[in-house]
Amino acid sequence: MIIRPSIRSNVFLNAHPKGIKTYIQTLFNEAALLETFNGPKNILIIGGSSGYGLASRVALSVATNANTINVSFEAAPSEKRTGTAGFWNNVYFLEEAKKLGSTHLDIIADAFSDKTKQEVIDVIKREFGKVDLVIYSLAAGARPNPETGDLVRSALKPIGSPLDGDTIDIATKTLKSLHMDAATEEDIKNTVYVMGGSDWESWLHHLDQAHVLNQGIKTISYTYVGSGSMDKIYRAGTIGKAKDDLEATSLRMQSWLKDKYQGESLISSSKAVVTKASVFIPGITSYIACLFDVMKEKGVHETTLQHKHRLFKDMVYGDLRRVDALHRIRIDHYEMQEDIQKETLEKLEKSQDHLLELQGTKDFIDEFYHIHGFDFDNVNYDEDIDLSSYTFDHINLNIL
Repeated sequence: MIIRPSIRSNVFLNAHPKGIKTYIQTLFNEAALLETFNGPKNILIIGGSSGYGLASRVALSVATNANTINVSFEAAPSEKRTGTAGFWNNVYFLEEAKKLGSTHLDIIADAFSDKTKQEVIDVIKREFGKVDLVIYSLAAGARPNPETGDLVRSALKPIGSPLDGDTIDIATKTLKSLHMDAATEEDIKNTVYVMGGSDWESWLHHLDQAHVLNQGIKTISYTYVGSGSMDKIYRAGTIGKAKDDLEATSLRMQSWLKDKYQGESLISSSKAVVTKASVFIPGITSYIACLFDVMKEKGVHETTLQHKHRLFKDMVYGDLRRVDALHRIRIDHYEMQEDIQKETLEKLEKSQDHLLELQGTKDFIDEFYHIHGFDFDNVNYDEDIDLSSYTFDHINLNIL
């Protein structure tokens, strides 16, 4: 199979295994240059196959030599399909992590399911005994309702009125207009159900009841506060309602985790990064492009990996924690500096006619292709890839 980017409506329908291998090796090489620190020994990551979750896993595995279990719902390759980027991220993470001398396992399953939770608990008991850190970084677009059997879908929408803006057409690498209808009450309720805190809390209760949480346990999930210019879609939109629920869940869990384990439940507000969802949000691609340029000019730009490494080294396991009035860790403080916000918004206003020429826009597009395994100079994209030749018996990859 010759694998070239297959994109429909800004969604990659495929991934390139050899490109993903390069991508993962790049992350590990980057992590090897970062400072080591004392951190958790055994980590459970729910949603560690891409984005913040993957960056957290790589950073902690290398910097603290931690053992990890990752739970993610990804598609394996078949005769006609390449499998998802997240599946190959898991495969090549496990291959690279073998060099660290620590223990790493992946469970490909529905993280929302109680059956999966029990399977994971059994693995924890067998491999680790107990865990010291639980990272909840699930970015699912849908969640089964076990009571009705329905698949509940989230909706990334503004509340109150529609929203118009621009985005990058990834296939043509041009700008295009994007319109979002206003959310219904059903959209809001469903988004909170899928992306809020109830499943995170369910995981912690299952782990607690199974006695696999260590004393001093920490659990963390990620939110985004972002620029006021993005409020209509973020904090004032459906995802904002879900993040409100996630943050309230963290405060609720903090009480009993502290009492029972001297533990912590944490929420960290992350910086803006390139994700698979970015291109579906009016205006966010242009904001990220301008932000990246400004932060690079100021010398404070971080890759997602560097960002998560600093979070855990300085603010979760270090003594440089920054917390706001809502008890959120503000690792996004560089992005939110007054001068950076001011210059980003000024650049955004001045660059409307030539956004595609910005280095930040080019970097955004490059990163979007890279996270799917494409546009790496060292990969031969004319090579015929035999997907049936790939086997996974040599790594701890468990497909449930």
